[in-house]
Amino acid sequence: MTSDSYFTLGFYIRKPQTDRAEYPIFARVSVAGQATEFKIGRTVDPANWDAKKHLCRGRTRRDLELNKYLEMVRSKLCDIHNMLIRENKFINPAILKSLFLGNGEKQKMMVEVFREANEKRKEELDRGDIVKPTYQRWTRCADYLEEFFRLNHNTPDIPIKDVTSGILDDFQHFLRMKKNCANNAAVRYLRCVKNVMQYALAHKWITHDPFIGKKYQRTYNERQFLSEAELKAIMNLNLKDIPRLELVRDTFVFCCFTGLAFCDVKTLLRSDISTDANGAVWIRKARAKTGELCVIPMLDIPMQLANKYADNPVVKATGVVLPVITNQKMNAYLKEIADLAKIKKLLTTHVARHTFATTSLCNNVSIEVIRKMLGHTDIKTTQIYAKMQDQAVYNGMETMRNKFNGISIN
Repeated sequence: MTSDSYFTLGFYIRKPQTDRAEYPIFARVSVAGQATEFKIGRTVDPANWDAKKHLCRGRTRRDLELNKYLEMVRSKLCDIHNMLIRENKFINPAILKSLFLGNGEKQKMMVEVFREANEKRKEELDRGDIVKPTYQRWTRCADYLEEFFRLNHNTPDIPIKDVTSGILDDFQHFLRMKKNCANNAAVRYLRCVKNVMQYALAHKWITHDPFIGKKYQRTYNERQFLSEAELKAIMNLNLKDIPRLELVRDTFVFCCFTGLAFCDVKTLLRSDISTDANGAVWIRKARAKTGELCVIPMLDIPMQLANKYADNPVVKATGVVLPVITNQKMNAYLKEIADLAKIKKLLTTHVARHTFATTSLCNNVSIEVIRKMLGHTDIKTTQIYAKMQDQAVYNGMETMRNKFNGISIN
């Protein structure tokens, strides 16, 4: 900013080179001894122009509207000048002229910046740094923001510097009420927005962070898993007459004994299964979500299932272990399987992963070994999955039970 940022504005007319009756009006802007001139797009009868007062003397409706326009030009230039002072930017006549005529630096818009960030997410997806669902969450969040602005601000986008803490609260309400997002889903979207705002702050497109003082907490619900009895009930179902349910049941049981998430079992290749020098069979596969290597010993049941589908056309053509269908159909068919097995729990593909963790824990597998098999980077995540069953608690008290049972109190 110049040491003397005060500016003056005047209007004057200039005789055109042609024989036109009206003269064009020019604005003259001066700052610290520097000056620039530009046309404002209006003309006036020179007989009605007051050179001292810089306005039109006429009393017609057209003359009065011209004076209002001159006042609007003055007001707009004052607003631009005040904005430059607030942002501590350099001020000279050329900058004021450029911004007035719309030739200055284009202000950054929220959705526009978000979509620019999504281009970087696409590059990360192509490199394998993030998975497709993460990228889809980012693109969906940009679409939700645009829909939110249309609904609440009657525009598809707003300047990113105008995003306030209140707008973030309104967007959270929009996600919960209009898009029916659960708390955790809304928190994930808001974290994407926060990432974009941090990106804008680093590039000095905004001067404040509207997320300051805000904390969005995820809720951790009790995770569903199957007991050994419930798992056996599903395994004992005779589904040979319903091939679609049989495939879903077999895929689900395979995950219950390997701990693989849906996206990992769907892409599990036969080349991911190997035999060591001692004859033990292992699954070694990097998780799609984190890239962490899962090291899982193959028990007899998943081995049987893998051999069962060895001649399946999809398995032969693609080299996968199982011909897994879509996650949506899997979850829909699992509801039918739960009814047939008389299980009242809501079965989803991820319940199999929880079941693997709890079953392993109840069979005295250490939490560190479970972490390695599940491919978790943090053991705290494993502790969330590995919920103790009642039988595990009962077995854990076996030593005390044997020591104190039968002793009477005097």
